[in-house]
Amino acid sequence: MRVRSRLSALLVAVATVSVLTACGQSDDGPQDDVPTVTPATAERSPAGGPAPTGSIVALPPSATIVAARGDRDAVAVLDEAGRTVRLFATSPAAEGPDDRTTVDWTTPPREIPVPELTALAADRDGFVGAGPAGIVHLSATGEISEQAADLTGVLSVAALPDGRTLVGTDRGRLLVFARDGSRQRDIGGWVRVDDITVAPETAGDRAGQVVVLDRAQSAVTPVDVDSGEHKAALRAGDGATHSTVDRYGRVLVSGTRNNEFYAYYGQPIVMRMRAPVPASPFALAYDSARNLLWISSTASNTAVAYALDSGEAVEKHRIATVPQVAAMDVDPTSGALLMVSARDGGLQVVDTAAVS
Repeated sequence: MRVRSRLSALLVAVATVSVLTACGQSDDGPQDDVPTVTPATAERSPAGGPAPTGSIVALPPSATIVAARGDRDAVAVLDEAGRTVRLFATSPAAEGPDDRTTVDWTTPPREIPVPELTALAADRDGFVGAGPAGIVHLSATGEISEQAADLTGVLSVAALPDGRTLVGTDRGRLLVFARDGSRQRDIGGWVRVDDITVAPETAGDRAGQVVVLDRAQSAVTPVDVDSGEHKAALRAGDGATHSTVDRYGRVLVSGTRNNEFYAYYGQPIVMRMRAPVPASPFALAYDSARNLLWISSTASNTAVAYALDSGEAVEKHRIATVPQVAAMDVDPTSGALLMVSARDGGLQVVDTAAVS
């Protein structure tokens, strides 16, 4: 059944959404004098239920999954210990549209040992990860380069289009690293930096906008990474956990504790969408080709796709998932939806073109 939710930009005026901060500077320490909430976590998945849609690739429990966004197709899965990246890459026989190669799921992945990583993201040429020992760059073909740095409490990582790397920590710091690994800026002013989104080139005048999600404040904050200036922040319910960004630069956030999702846009940002999503919505994935937002709900082992074209959230697809989805992404070449389980293991691959 398709569910239509009326959404309005006027929602920014309701009491549950408030402007929190502005103009934080790079010398600000971690914020310990602001209202906080206990960071939300996903509800435990039930046993049993329908078989997951699509196919399952055997893997141990995993922390995250990332699809490359460059010219060569590849998918990286980071295990729970953060010591191994399993790389699914292209094979010569796997040809995709426009002469692009696609991931070959029938070939076992390469197991690449890495220094302990606690975050992984897509980079221009593959992937970038961060952990206590520094930053690791992994190409789509498996080559590794390391940049040593003393990093404590890494929660998130993101790549800027100009080659710089952003690292978020559990002490409310956003660290900016140059291509050569040198630290350019240390921006404080949050309690935690749990997620970092960077608006894509397709976002027009919002391209490159950096937005931080702080689970302890359940808030999103745009930040100028060159000056260290915080822009006005907005609440995201009282238990937001994950964020992603769509092709228009809208920041999409899962409200795990409130069973909602939110969309923010603009400068200053305002809430553009707010819609109910039952059963502990957690991980997010955005399909830019179809303009669909996928949201996993761990309490029901389901994932739902919402069309966002009209400015409202319209349910399009609903599928069964592996238990305890920890992370999800969309392969930009094939459009396959990819999910990893933090409980029983397994990589779920769903051909979204075949989903009714």
